[in-house]
Parts: sequence; structure tokens; C-alpha cells
Amino acid sequence: MKIKGNLELAKKELLANKNNAVAYVFKDAKLNNSKGLLANCVFTLKDNFADKNVKARASSLFLETFKPSYKATCLELLEAAGATCVGRTNLDEFGLGGSGEHSAYGKIFHPKNNEYLVGGSSSGAAATFTNAISFAIGSDTGDSVRKPASNIGAVGFKPSYGAVSRYGMFAFASSLDTVSYFTHNVSDLILLSSVLYKQDRKHDLTSENLEFNYNDIKLVKPKTVAYLDCFNELEPSVKEAYQNIINKLQKENVKLIKVSEDKILLKSIDTIYRIIAFSEASSNLSNLTNITFGQKLNDSWVKNAFESRSKKIGKMAQARLILGSYFLEKDNQIKYFVQAKKIRNYLKEYFTNIHTQADIFIYPASYGSAPKIGEKQKSTYMDYILTYANLVGNPSMTIKLGKNKNNGLPFNLTIDAKIYNDTKLFSHALYIEELIGDQNE
Repeated sequence: MKIKGNLELAKKELLANKNNAVAYVFKDAKLNNSKGLLANCVFTLKDNFADKNVKARASSLFLETFKPSYKATCLELLEAAGATCVGRTNLDEFGLGGSGEHSAYGKIFHPKNNEYLVGGSSSGAAATFTNAISFAIGSDTGDSVRKPASNIGAVGFKPSYGAVSRYGMFAFASSLDTVSYFTHNVSDLILLSSVLYKQDRKHDLTSENLEFNYNDIKLVKPKTVAYLDCFNELEPSVKEAYQNIINKLQKENVKLIKVSEDKILLKSIDTIYRIIAFSEASSNLSNLTNITFGQKLNDSWVKNAFESRSKKIGKMAQARLILGSYFLEKDNQIKYFVQAKKIRNYLKEYFTNIHTQADIFIYPASYGSAPKIGEKQKSTYMDYILTYANLVGNPSMTIKLGKNKNNGLPFNLTIDAKIYNDTKLFSHALYIEELIGDQNE
């Protein structure tokens, strides 16, 4: 089994991109004639991963001249397996946004219709993901790969927390960050995961040993599937497609467990995420003072830090870092941060109970397809439902379910499993993909 890709066509497409999605194209990139599992594969890399002596700006003016002196573990593994990086993609600054509107190098639009957003901080990776590119590497802290994957109709995957080493990926929220990726189908995702699932305790103390052989993963029909009863929150096209897959599972004699919506709990996901994520971001990015990183603007240390963070960090990132600092102030820690962690533990128990009762848990990736620019979005927990998997740490993927009948844009189904049950999720996802039909390549 080999993943398809076309290096010269990928270069041509990336160089021609007018969507503000491309940070850098490796014009001299060549296939390395490897016999590895990913031989002749071509991929893009989100510009918040380190590569030795290569600019890594994280779409921020603050890092416009930054060249790391080290290489991310995931990049080393991919290259060792024979894959070639053809370009780096833009993102919401430092990965802190969730719409693709907050790169210092311009708003990133949907590749199929520029009146819509592609979404997610991994928006550049999504906007450039074509058949010429074998897979795209991004990061997922809230839903930053799985949501844009839904908006373009690709497969988006967030592994279990700790499954893939994060060494060399710029930290946003350390208890939520995961190396994640876009693929064209579930089989490609399995092969790619078999390369990346390597324990790396030398560099990442959260790294777990979840290694497996891709030949051991076979299609397995799940015995029990839990599904979220969220029909009242969905747009008509999504509702119809979601009901259809549930009907198919029923005809296949799969036991179905209906999970009734707990709106109060589900609506808490976004609030808990923001408090924890912004707090951790404030701590992780406190090293952006223009002493170690950036360009010196002033001889005074205090003035230099103040001026550089004011002038070189965008308003969205500034706002989130300020909020994070507020949540971490001594008088606010118990009121916000500690309380958020307590509710996070409750969320873990709630969703782990669902995962324990069923082989997989399914629900739509969002209430609809990609959001139209300037259009007021529907207020619903389905807009951030994917974020729960970052708070819990379980593996989560989205695969194409259907198309919006009004605008022709795709949307995905989410398939989740219990934490560290990634290979089980892969086997059942192969079955669900086949059951849905010809939506995926």
C-alpha cells in the first residue's frame, strides 16, 4: 500500500497559490529514492514546526527571521520513511486562532469558494491539500485539523494525547496540543500513523508507546456504536446525511446507543477550553521578549519586550495572551483556572463513560459546512464539539459524510474512540468509510 503524490505538480500548485496559505515552497525539493514506507510521498508542513536552519514563523511577524537549530521529531520520522516536504503552510498566528483569519500574512480562504473560510488554525494546510499532496501535517489543539478537514471533505485525524512526539512543534497549550494530519482516506491515515507512532521520551515526556504495524490493521465491523442525539442542532443536509449513516448501521445489525444531549455540559466545552488554552498559551509564549527570539527594537529590556510584543504580535493573539495572564493572576486562579480543571475532569469522566460503553462514538463534525465570511454563525455547541477530544485526550477523526445542498461544500462525520485505542479506531473507521460509500478517495 502506497500513498499517492506528485512532487512537481505540488510545487506548481503551491507556487501558484493566491490564497495566503503558503509560507514557503521548497523549489529544489527532490524525491529521495527511499524504499521506506512513505517513499515518493509529498507533504506540506504547518509553519509551527521546527526544521534545522529553515525559517519557521508560525505566521507571526515576531518570528519573521527565526530559524531553529533543531528539527521536529515528526519531520525526522517522515523523512526517514522516504517522504519529501514540498512546502510550509500558514496558520492563525502561533496556532491560537480557529478560523484562518489571523495569519500575519493574510486571511486564508476556502479553496473551493473564496466567499467562505476554510477554518482552523491549520487553515493553510487545508487550503492547499490537493491530490498532488500525499498528506499534510498540522497541529490540533481544539479542532484545528479535524474542523478544516470537514470543511474541505478530507480525512482529519487527532491521535491520542502522547501518541506522536511534539518535540519541535511550537507549544500553544501543552495539555491539549497534538501533532495531527490531513489524508485522502483512512488507509493513508493508518500507514502515516504507523510511521509517526514512535515513543520519544528523550524529547517529549508525554510520549507514549503506541507503536503498531500497519499490516496488522484490518477492517472490523463495530459491535456497538454510540451516537449523539443532536439532530435539532444540525442544518438540513447534515441532519439527513447523519440520519442515513445511523440507518445504515441499524440495517447492518450494529447495536446503537443513543447519547442524549446534555446542553449545559456540552456548552461548557468552549469555556473550559478557552480558560485552559489561553492560560497555557500565556505561560508558553512568555519567552517572546525579543531577547531569545525576534529582532531587538530597544536597548532597554523592559521597553524591548513591551514594544516587540505590541508591534509584532497580532491583536487576536494579544487578546488571548492577555486573557490567559488574567486567568493566571493569583486572585483569579481558583476562580477560573482551577475551576476549569475540575470541570475538565468531569468532562473526561462523562465522555470516557461513553467510549467504554461502545466501540466508537459518532457525531457530525459541525452543525453545517464551512462558514461564509461575514455571515453570523449559528450559536450551538456543535460548532466546538470536536474540542472535547483535546480536553479528554482520546483519538478523534473526521471523514467526509456529505455535501451541503445549498452551497455544494462538504461536511464530515466524527469517529472517536477511548484514549489509547487508536488502532481499534482505525479498524472501525475503515468499516464506516466503506459504509458511507464513495465520499472518500
